[in-house]
Amino acid sequence: MPEFQTRPRPALSALLLSLAVALPGLALPGMARAQSAQETAFVLGLMESMNALSVRFNREVCGYILRHPNGAYSSTKVSWGGHASCASLPLEGGVDVVSSWHTHAAWGEGYDGEVPSIQDVEGDMGQGINGWVGTPGGRLWHVDGRTGTMRQVCGRDCLPVDPNFFPEEHGPVAESYTLDALYARFGQRR
Repeated sequence: MPEFQTRPRPALSALLLSLAVALPGLALPGMARAQSAQETAFVLGLMESMNALSVRFNREVCGYILRHPNGAYSSTKVSWGGHASCASLPLEGGVDVVSSWHTHAAWGEGYDGEVPSIQDVEGDMGQGINGWVGTPGGRLWHVDGRTGTMRQVCGRDCLPVDPNFFPEEHGPVAESYTLDALYARFGQRR
């Protein structure tokens, strides 16, 4: 079983992230503004561990992010999918779901897993929630469930990376996409 690669977090990045949690209005370079700094910090921690497992076992992992009355965030129980899909467990009533999250498993030749898929974005839009996607190249994406736009919260090597990852096999990866631009990337019409 191949080992995944992790990128050590520079002290400055950790400092900026802690400041963002303490000062929610602070804008950080390269971080999506659509979510609170607290949710972003929670998701970064969650996705570091989940992306590593996803790459190691070449399976997508997914769930939902919940917000509690005290402002804390948590995840639902993790669901394990296949190498290109994942279905979250049913939600209990009375929970405050703020977003979905999932990984894109290990790198696979011919599979453009460095961007959210059309199904990822349209699924979040259909549920009326935002989404988070981790990739085998270590990117973390935020999907706006209202508009279908997506932005990299942090770029390549931000999360654990598949050691077999082949950078930009499908061309350069933009910092953000609209749903129409994503359709164009995949050579499809909306």
